[in-house]
Amino acid sequence: MVRFSVYVENKVGEESPYFVTEAAVLRALGEAARDADVTVFSQTDPDLEQLGRARYFIGSGFDPQRIRNYARSVRIVHCTSAGVEKYMPLDWLPDGAALTNSSGVHAEKGGVFGAMTVLMLCEEVPRHLGNQRDRRWDSRLSARISKKTVLIYGFGALGSAIAERLKPFGPRIIGVSRSGRPSEFADETHAASALHDLLPRVDCLVLSCPLTPETRGVIGATEIGLMKPGASVFNIARAGVLDNAALVDALNSGHLGGAALDVFEQEPLPESSPLWDVPNLLIFPHISCDDADGYIDRCLEIFAENVRRDSAGLKLVNEVSADAGY
Repeated sequence: MVRFSVYVENKVGEESPYFVTEAAVLRALGEAARDADVTVFSQTDPDLEQLGRARYFIGSGFDPQRIRNYARSVRIVHCTSAGVEKYMPLDWLPDGAALTNSSGVHAEKGGVFGAMTVLMLCEEVPRHLGNQRDRRWDSRLSARISKKTVLIYGFGALGSAIAERLKPFGPRIIGVSRSGRPSEFADETHAASALHDLLPRVDCLVLSCPLTPETRGVIGATEIGLMKPGASVFNIARAGVLDNAALVDALNSGHLGGAALDVFEQEPLPESSPLWDVPNLLIFPHISCDDADGYIDRCLEIFAENVRRDSAGLKLVNEVSADAGY
């Protein structure tokens, strides 16, 4: 006998690594799959009657108002991504329902990618790439990584994963978070309120925080100006946390030695964007954290765990807080 219904809404086509199949959901549910009725629909061709019967919803980039208007029986809305700023405030959630996200699934790949990018910036790879394009031999040396200080703003699952993979190379790692809670992967940790005092010490600033009202625009011309000449910035968070105009000015003036962006206000980044031609800027097409192999399966592991917890009356994992914004 079917005990619960799962409604899956896909915004992408079946060829995409982000497409959620019925088989993937059933596989994640394990023994609970025998009690599940899983239906899969396109975002552009929904079954609103079926949505109204669903206890659980899985999707990404979905319309919150559709959930509010039709998903009257839903208990968990699970997002197969980490960023949830587009769903705030949570006033669209039906009474008694929770929004959960897939925070944490990005840590393995994102940690390695983040560490790689920090090493590239600290070794001034953007400068070398520019010199290669210009056929210019510039053998200026950089200091070894163990002499550098890396500040990671946003020390959750992703930020701490980057720190963990950087730590064996020996830089001094400063972790900054809302709480300033200590971490085994940081040499020192601070609350976000200490940011301005810390920036003058930093060789590389990594942004890995959620986008919330508190973090929107947290790094602008003032903050970049506090950084030492030749320092670098890597944004692996959300475009809105960094003032790109201020970043471009600092790169053009030479105050910053390099930068890397993996997130943009408009994606794909238009061919006409001036960012393509900024010196010493690495552009990644938002590929730092998502894995071509098994990404959705890891998202669904979180969903399946929460189905178990919901059935047992336990606290959910990855439940999004309206107050915190993530």
